[in-house]
Amino acid sequence: MNDIDSSTLLLICGWSLGAVAVGLVSGFFIGRLYAAQHESKKLREDRQTTLNSLVKLMQSADKLNHDVDLHNNALVSAKKEIESMNVVDHERLQSELILNIAKVVESNRKLEHDLVVSKYQLESQAQELDKTRNEARTDTLCQVGNRKAVDERLEFMVSRFRNESSSFGLMLIDVDHFKRINDTFGHQAGDEVLTSIAAVLKQCVRPEDFVGRLGGDEFVVLLDGLTNSTANSVGTRIRGTIERSDFSVNDKGQSTVVTLSMGLAVVSESDSRQSLYERADRALYKSKELGRNRLYTLLEETTASASAQSLEAPKPTETYEAIKAAIMAQQLK
Repeated sequence: MNDIDSSTLLLICGWSLGAVAVGLVSGFFIGRLYAAQHESKKLREDRQTTLNSLVKLMQSADKLNHDVDLHNNALVSAKKEIESMNVVDHERLQSELILNIAKVVESNRKLEHDLVVSKYQLESQAQELDKTRNEARTDTLCQVGNRKAVDERLEFMVSRFRNESSSFGLMLIDVDHFKRINDTFGHQAGDEVLTSIAAVLKQCVRPEDFVGRLGGDEFVVLLDGLTNSTANSVGTRIRGTIERSDFSVNDKGQSTVVTLSMGLAVVSESDSRQSLYERADRALYKSKELGRNRLYTLLEETTASASAQSLEAPKPTETYEAIKAAIMAQQLK
């Protein structure tokens, strides 16, 4: 009896464990399938919008081609009729010319209106396509370029440098002690700080420069026309502006002090997109190693050694220390 009870119990346990395992595996694959479908929904919508715009564009081009063909046919018809006329019959020649000219004028007038309509449609469709493209390359939080936009822009600038020798610099930026802001004020406050930093960065650069966010508290600035001699002046402007700014963290009037660590590399003849990024990343690491709140500029590098210059943060005065202490005390209340 005990043997039968033990066998039955083992059988029940085996079936139960098997059922649980099947349930877990099924749940895993169902969850993965749902996530994949959900993630691709936005991509499908963007692709459909682009395809719809392209269809409209092709339809407009076909209509324009048709109207141009009508115009050409009218001109060919007029030419044939004139060639077949007897030049002695002046009155008939005159009336036929007037009639065919009137047809051409009417055809041109219709073509002109069609061109106005087609131009408007083409502009609208181009704006729609550009909007879709910009949305796919914009960081939704900070409204600057996302990682995809950064990679595309950097690839373009490296290629242009090789063709035209147009110098530029790649600056990588990290917010100093950003985790402390999140831990003290919350992640929403951290997002507000990141948005404010992005806005300040855009104010500090020229229209031809590029600001992007790689993710988290990592930003990138591509500085067009930058050379070794002008590198530090840009870093001074950005760091000073950030340091003097008040970053609001909530609706209670509280703000926090923000500083940046920056690494800058100026493009060289041997650079690819990846090597330039790696050099800027090493410069950023050196900036943090030297105490943060500074720019470290990697000027040039060989296989044996690297020549660099560091823009150190100025030593704070007693007044600045007092202000900073007061702000930190207010934050901890």
